[in-house]
Amino acid sequence: MQINEKVYNQENDVTSEISSKHVIGFMLCILITSFSLWGAMYTSYTPKLLLYVLAAVAFSQAIIQLFHAQKRSEEKQTV
Repeated sequence: MQINEKVYNQENDVTSEISSKHVIGFMLCILITSFSLWGAMYTSYTPKLLLYVLAAVAFSQAIIQLFHAQKRSEEKQTV
């Protein structure tokens, strides 16, 4: 019974840590990506290359955060 409680508490720690920090950062990166892609495709803003680069950087940052959060949750589960 105590082992189940210990595992359950560890899972709660992992999900609360992921949900509080990484999800907000991930959503901000996705939001920045969508705004910059929208600006590049549907406005008459002349330096469109800048918006495409911004979208690529924001999307890659979101992917990095996603993999970092996944790696961190796997490390906490093994400990």
